[in-house]
Amino acid sequence: MAVWCLSGVVMMYVPYPRLTDEQRIAALPPVEWQGCCRFGEGIADDAGVPVFQVEMLGGRPVLRGAFAGAGRKVIDLRSGEVLSSTSDQDASRAASELGKLLGANGAPRAAEPILRDQWTVGISRADQPFHPFYFDDPAGTVVYVSGTTGKAVQVTQSTQRFWNWLGSVPHWLYPTVLRKYPAAWNQVVIWTSVIGTFLTVIGLYLGIKELRRRAGGKLSSPHRGLMYWHHVPGLIFGVLVLTWVLSGLFSMNPWGLMEIDRVGEDIELLTGEPPHWSDVQTMIQSVATQAPTNMRSLNSASFGGALAAVASLADGSRVRLDGGGVAKPLGNEEWVAATTRLLAKGEWSVLNEEDTYHYSTRTQTAILPVIRIVGSGEEAVRYYLDPVSGRLVNKVDAGGRQFRWWHSALHTFDFSSATRSAWFRNSLMLVLLLGAAGVCVTGTWLGIRRLTR
Repeated sequence: MAVWCLSGVVMMYVPYPRLTDEQRIAALPPVEWQGCCRFGEGIADDAGVPVFQVEMLGGRPVLRGAFAGAGRKVIDLRSGEVLSSTSDQDASRAASELGKLLGANGAPRAAEPILRDQWTVGISRADQPFHPFYFDDPAGTVVYVSGTTGKAVQVTQSTQRFWNWLGSVPHWLYPTVLRKYPAAWNQVVIWTSVIGTFLTVIGLYLGIKELRRRAGGKLSSPHRGLMYWHHVPGLIFGVLVLTWVLSGLFSMNPWGLMEIDRVGEDIELLTGEPPHWSDVQTMIQSVATQAPTNMRSLNSASFGGALAAVASLADGSRVRLDGGGVAKPLGNEEWVAATTRLLAKGEWSVLNEEDTYHYSTRTQTAILPVIRIVGSGEEAVRYYLDPVSGRLVNKVDAGGRQFRWWHSALHTFDFSSATRSAWFRNSLMLVLLLGAAGVCVTGTWLGIRRLTR
C-alpha cells in the first residue's frame, strides 16, 4: 500500500513509455510509388482483408495486411515478395527514422533481438521478436522495432526508464517476470487490491473505534508518538487510501463487473463486410497511378461495407479515399446510416468540445471534433466515432459509465476539466497522495516494529 501511494506520486509526472501511431507515422518518409505495384501470389482474390496498410520500409513501399484464411503478411509492393521477417538493415533504418524525429541522430547500435523486456512486455506477441536499437545521444534513446512488421513499436529514454522503475513498474506490479503471464498478472493485481481494500476498511474501523470522548465532548486519540501520527491522519487520509485502492481494483474490471458489451459487434456493424483482396489491389493501384508525394501512410477504413482508406499526409492532416483512390469525406448520409445500424433510436451530432465521457487526459488527447451518436433515455448508450475514418473511438454503455465514475473519476480525480488541470494536480493531488503515503508508511513501520517484538 505504501509503494502504491509513493509510486503514484511519480506517475503524476512521468507516465509509462508509449509510442503513439501519430508519432510513428510522423517519422516515416513519404511513400515512393515508383515501381508499384506487385502483390505476389498465394492469396485468393476473394479473400477478405479487414485491415491493410501501405508505408515505406527499408526504402520501398510495403503492404501490411490481415488476410482471411492466410493470416498477417507483409508484401514488398515493388517485387511482390512476401517478407517473412524484418531484416536487420530494414529494422535499423526504421529505428533511425524515428530517432531522427526525436533528435537522436546518427546510426544506432543494434542489440540481439528479444522476445520481451520491461518496456515491450505489454506489446502484442504478434510483433515479436523485437529489435532494440540504442542511440548514443544525451537522452539515452532506445527504439524497438517489430521483427515481423518492421514497424517501430516502442521508444524509451534514460530518464523515463529510471523514474518508471519508481513509478509505473511497482504501481502496476509490472515486472517482466510476472507481466509476461497476463492471466496470472491480472489475478495478482485483483487479489492484492482486494486484500488492500480489506486492510484499509479494517484500519478505518479500528481508528474510529479507538477515538475517546474527553471533557467538553471533543473526540481525541488515546495514542501518543508515532501511533498518534498514524491514528489521527489515518482517519482523514485513510478514506483517500480506500478510494484509491478500491478504484485501482476496478481498473482491472474484476469478474467483468464493468464490461462494455458488444464492442466487436458494433465495429462489424460500422465497417460492414471486409473488402476482397482484388478490390484492395485495385484501390492501391489507383492511388499509385496518381503518385501522391506527400503521403506517409495509407490505412484501411472501410465503412458501411464500402472500401475506403485514410491517407496520413506529411503536414499531419488526414484524408479519406474511396475505393477508387479519390478523396471522399464521410457526410450526413453516412452518419445517418451508421446511427441506424448501431441503434434502433438515436441521434448523431458533431461534438467540438469535450464532454463528460470524451475528454483529454495528461497521457492521451481526445479526438476533436468527433461524431457522437446517442441513444434515447437517461441511461442511453453513446458512441464516439472518428470523423475522418468512421472508426469507433469509444463506447459508453452501463458498464462504461460505471468504469468512468468508479475508476477514472475516483482514481485520478478527473471529475471535471478543473480537476484534470495541472494546477489541481500540483497543488492538491500531490498533498493528498503524500498524506495517504504517510499513513501507509507509518502503518508499515508500526507493523514491522510489532512483529519484531
